Amino acid sequence: MNEKLQYLIDNLDIIGQLYDKELILSVLDKDGIVQGFSLPPGIPPQFEVGSVFDDPSGIFDEVIRTGTTKHNYLPKEIMGFPIEGNLVPVKDNGKVVGCIICSYSVEGKEKIKDIATRFQDSIQEIDDSIQDVVSGIENLFHMLTNMNKMTSDVEKDVTEAADVVNKISNNASHSNILALNASIEAARSGEAGRGFAVVATQMGKLAEDSGSSATEIKKTLSEIVTHLETIVDSIKDANDVAKSHIDSISSIRNTLEQTIDVAKELESDIKL
Repeated sequence: MNEKLQYLIDNLDIIGQLYDKELILSVLDKDGIVQGFSLPPGIPPQFEVGSVFDDPSGIFDEVIRTGTTKHNYLPKEIMGFPIEGNLVPVKDNGKVVGCIICSYSVEGKEKIKDIATRFQDSIQEIDDSIQDVVSGIENLFHMLTNMNKMTSDVEKDVTEAADVVNKISNNASHSNILALNASIEAARSGEAGRGFAVVATQMGKLAEDSGSSATEIKKTLSEIVTHLETIVDSIKDANDVAKSHIDSISSIRNTLEQTIDVAKELESDIKL
C-alpha cells in the first residue's frame, strides 16, 4: 500500500477529533477500494476494508481523474441516512494515488429543510387565501361605489320629479283661483251662468284635489330623498370600512411576503 495512504489510515481517529461534527472518514485507493475507515460511535459500518466504494454520482472517478477536491451528497438510500462532504485526492509525487473522504450526516439538516419547505408552502397558502379575500373586498368596494353613483342618479331624478310636482302644485293654485273667478262671474250672470258655475265648481274641486295630491307626492319624494341620503351615508361608511380592511390586509400580505422570503433564504442556506 502507498505510504501516504497508510499514514492517513493510521491517523484517521486523530483527524476525526479535529472537528466537532461526527465525521465519517474513509481512505480509498485510486481504484475505489476501501483501505481504511473511521466511523463515529453508534454508526454501523456500511462497508469494510477491501470492498469497492459505490458512488453512483461519479464524483469519485472525477476526483481521481482530475486530482481536484469535490463536494458530494449521497441520499439515505446509499448509507441508510443522507450524508454530504468532501472527496480530497491524495497525491504522491504529483500523482493521484487515492482519495480520503470526509463526510457527515445531514439528516437533521434535511428535516429542517423539510420543515422550512412546508412552512413556506403553508405561508403561501395563507397568502393566496388573503389575496382571495382582498379581491372579494375590492369587488365589494367597486360595487358599493357603483351603488353610490346609482343612488346619486336616483336622488337627482327624485329632485327633478319634485320640481315637476311643484309646477303641478303651482298650476293647481292658479286653476283654483281661475275657478273661483269663474264662479263669481257665473253668479253675476244669474240663470244664464248656472251651467258655467257647475263647471267652475268642478274645476275648483279638481284643482284642490290636484294640489292635495301634489302635496302628498312632494312629501313622499322628500322622504325618499331623506332615505337616499341615509343610504348614501351608509354606502360611504361601508366604502371606508372596505378600504380600511384592504389596507390592513395589504399590510398583512407584506408581512407574509417577508416571512416567505425568510423561509426561502433559510431553505437556500440549508442547501449550502
